[in-house]
Amino acid sequence: MKVTFIEHSGFSVEMEHTVLLFDYYKGEIPKFPEDKKIFVFASHGHGDHYNPVIWKLREKYPNITYILSDDIQTKEEAIQMGAHESKEIDGILVDTLRSNDLGVAFLVRAEGKTIYHAGDLNWWHWNGEPEEENLYYKKTFQEEIERLKGTNIDVAFLLLDPRQEDKYCWGINDFLEKIHPKKVFPMHCFGSYRITKHYLRCKDGQKWKDIVFEITKPSEEFLL
Repeated sequence: MKVTFIEHSGFSVEMEHTVLLFDYYKGEIPKFPEDKKIFVFASHGHGDHYNPVIWKLREKYPNITYILSDDIQTKEEAIQMGAHESKEIDGILVDTLRSNDLGVAFLVRAEGKTIYHAGDLNWWHWNGEPEEENLYYKKTFQEEIERLKGTNIDVAFLLLDPRQEDKYCWGINDFLEKIHPKKVFPMHCFGSYRITKHYLRCKDGQKWKDIVFEITKPSEEFLL
């Protein structure tokens, strides 16, 4: 399995017969073999997770399927999913969680592997914001990830957002403590790649250094 970090929350996961492309909005999309099944995911309609340019991929890849959150309005041919849905789509199984921001998070089972992409589902905590608002984000995040308990996740793409200041790692820490994915890629860093290095060297992150990958630049590839 080859994982490519594109930019921000955009990743591709290339397997023997299948490619999963998540939340592309900018950067260089890798070239994939044209005989593989391509599945393009968009977790919600925010501009840093969905770019209509993805529809142009149809011109290059004949065997392509689009799976979008149902908040995205489009006239293009796509499978749209709301929260807490499960669909078998051309040989893969897709389940969704409800994002506490907008749209969904995706849990995808393909070729014997289970991949989780959080979209904007996170333990959002904003310094200076009303306590009831921060408690809402904590509660809704924890309720959703509770649904993943007992799931054997091979690769998880989780948020590590520097805008949250000293609370930037609350979500990833809680997820790792409760769900125990095998491998993790931080995302949603807004180009602040040093935040992964900082996380892996701080007290909270050191214990996860064997499973959390440090991302240093766009188009970085990882072989698993």
